[in-house]
Amino acid sequence: MAEKTVAAPYRVDEVVRGPIKSRTVFPALILHLVKKQPDHGYGLMQRIEEVCGDLVAVNTNKIYPLLRRLEERGFVTASWEHPTKRSRRVYAITAQGEERLARIKSTMLPYLDSIAGALERLKSELYESF
Repeated sequence: MAEKTVAAPYRVDEVVRGPIKSRTVFPALILHLVKKQPDHGYGLMQRIEEVCGDLVAVNTNKIYPLLRRLEERGFVTASWEHPTKRSRRVYAITAQGEERLARIKSTMLPYLDSIAGALERLKSELYESF
């Protein structure tokens, strides 16, 4: 009889809480995305979901405070989409933000490799053929 596949009872971000939800990964991702293309908060949320799926949970209570902090620290600038009326704020990276992103990325690759390796070992352990 064939084994029945059961949907996972948890979302990915509920299982992998610690490493992925670091204070460094999310800001680096935001800086990376606005460097590629300036965007508003909701657009960034959509782009993060496209890149990460459920791996990095993002919501308005998380992204907008982070965007404000990045702006206060001079890593991004924000301007109204329509200068004459209140509309969406579009965020773009600054030179200081590019420097910060480069510093983060210079140390992040081994960290991401260790997460990828741990997930691959887990997958292999659970699903290797006998």
